[in-house]
Amino acid sequence: MQADLTARTLRPHLDEIRDAAVDTPLDRYFRILEMAAGFPGGITLSQLVEVLALPKSTVHRLLRSLVAAGLLTARAPRYGPYVLGGRLLNLLYGGMSDDWVEWLVRPLLQELADRTGETCFLTRLSDLQVHSVAMVTPENDVRSYVVPGRILPAHAAASAKAILAFQSETVVRAILSGPLPVMTERTKTRLKDLQAEHAEIRETRIALCVGEDVPGFAGIASPIIIPGFDVKYSIAITGTIEALIERQQATYSELLRAFADRIAIAMSVRLGQAEQKTSKRPEPK
Repeated sequence: MQADLTARTLRPHLDEIRDAAVDTPLDRYFRILEMAAGFPGGITLSQLVEVLALPKSTVHRLLRSLVAAGLLTARAPRYGPYVLGGRLLNLLYGGMSDDWVEWLVRPLLQELADRTGETCFLTRLSDLQVHSVAMVTPENDVRSYVVPGRILPAHAAASAKAILAFQSETVVRAILSGPLPVMTERTKTRLKDLQAEHAEIRETRIALCVGEDVPGFAGIASPIIIPGFDVKYSIAITGTIEALIERQQATYSELLRAFADRIAIAMSVRLGQAEQKTSKRPEPK
């Protein structure tokens, strides 16, 4: 328990780091962040003072700067405890490896695929592209063209739209710059049409692709939303237009929202933010 944390238990943990560290202002900031990262429940001002062997006024000044920059958050005024702040957690969130994300979400994708009998997958925004991270295909399903690592068309794929709907206008324009390829007769290529669709997605948390990238096939997707974090991921189902849109659109949409929330909770736990609710929807920047 964090309340039981004492300088006596902490000091041996940092002796080697402190002895080897160069005592510069930047190094002091990092030493505080390293301590906060090790204790998700928070660490107090007095504990940091004793463990880091720095004057209380110095530690307090460093903490104020870190809080002001969004790198730390004080759960109580003046003395803490202090935890990693939203700005730093956003960096950690964006830096999670695809392998780790796949390990985390694969059981949920498998459950969703078993319930729907359709191919289910997770996508991620990075380097101004949306690519697939993990995919589960039922044994009776031969539609496996969404392989991990595949780049999804940002203007056509439901999984990409679900993510782009929550990006800033600058990011959206950068991703959708230049002539957009016409992939089928249903492909939308005008920016204003896509922006209108993004507005609907922000309201419903559901994105659709109805024969826009592959003739005869459809996709339904929902963004992974964690309050205080950028939207980087979406979960999607792909199959025939008849199976997804004509027969099961409402049912699958509800399932996707529920599974998106479950994945958001799992990612939040990893980031030490389990206490935050996943129901709040961020607005685009």
